[in-house]
Parts: sequence; C-alpha cells; structure tokens
Amino acid sequence: MIVANPFWRYPIALAKPTVEVSPLIEAIRRLDVRPFRIISHEQEDGKVFNAAFFEDKACMDGFLEWYAAEALHADGKYQSGLAHALAPGESLPTPGSLLFGKGAELLADTRFGEYQLGMAVRYSRGTFHNAGIAAVAKQEATRPEFEERIAAHMQYHGVAYFGRLVMLEPDGSWLSVSRYGSIDDAERGTAAVRALMADEVGAWFSSYQSIYGTASRVMEL
Repeated sequence: MIVANPFWRYPIALAKPTVEVSPLIEAIRRLDVRPFRIISHEQEDGKVFNAAFFEDKACMDGFLEWYAAEALHADGKYQSGLAHALAPGESLPTPGSLLFGKGAELLADTRFGEYQLGMAVRYSRGTFHNAGIAAVAKQEATRPEFEERIAAHMQYHGVAYFGRLVMLEPDGSWLSVSRYGSIDDAERGTAAVRALMADEVGAWFSSYQSIYGTASRVMEL
C-alpha cells in the first residue's frame, strides 16, 4: 500500500537526459530505506521530475536523510553524478527545496486501468485556509459523488481520465495525483476541473499549484 509519495523536482536536462546515474540507482537498491518504485516524468520543456513511493513514513524519512547527505551535499558520494546531468546554468536543489510535496495519509484512490508509460500525470498541492476548512474538504472530497462529478465532466469534455489519488501531507496540506491519457488531456482536464471546482478551490485553499509531465520510466526497486 502506498502511504507516502515524496516528489523530487530537479532539472536534469533541457532535452531527454543522456547521462546515466546508475551508481546512484545501484546504491539506492542496496538501502534498507529505499522506495519500492520511482516514476520519472518529462515536462514539455524537457525537464524531469520523479515520484517515489514508499512502504511507510519511516522508510521515506530515512531515504530523504540519506539522499540529502549522499546525493545533494557537496561532499556526498553521488553528488557529482547528479551535477553532471544538470542543464547549463542549473544547480542541484537543497534538502529544503527538493520536494514538491509528500503524502502521508490516504484519503481516496479512484485510479483504474493499467498504468502505462506515455500517460500524463498531474501532481497538485493545496494549502487549506485553516484546519476547520480542511476537515470539511476532507469529508467532501472523499465522497463517491465528488469523484463521479469529476469523471462525468471529463467525459463531457472528451478528456481521457483515469482517476486520482488523494493524500494529506504531514503538515495537513492536500496532495492529489491525477492520471490522463496525454499531456493534451492533462491540460484540458486541468482547465475543466478548475472551472468546475472554482467555488471549492477558492473556499478551501489559500494556495494551489500543480506540475505535470509524461511518465517516461518506471523503476521497481
């Protein structure tokens, strides 16, 4: 069961990455606190971000501590491999800027069908106005009718949509993962949902941001 999803967001190259970082991957495979799956996504500008899936929060936290020391720190054993893969003018993130978001509590999972490379995936992070509103949103957004409303709207607009995963972050923020057939579907679906859910988004969230890309590689660890 997926209970945590940290999202690494660092630029690898402005085109498809050609630098192999297998020593880092092999080191990750040997860890006791490794993720069991890493999915790479490519954005339209060629930059890459990853989503990693863990068995539990302790495993996730242990991995992030190791990654910060061995891959991001200037003295880290694997830092040079990542640095060589960067686009010109870019720099590696810090441990504080590495994550787009991380989910620790499952709220809803309506994903269906086989996961396919070439699918577009949108990751969205929303910060609630306050704890009271978060409690209301948590209850409302997990009702079957809520997802049925989204799915019907996607079908009306001809968007290939394959459900979503909704989680809470440790700080109480909202994290959702929506699957689409293509980048075009993701763009049109995002616009359609924003229009459909404008009242909810405004009432629930003080900030809301998304990143999305095409799933280009899945590594089972």
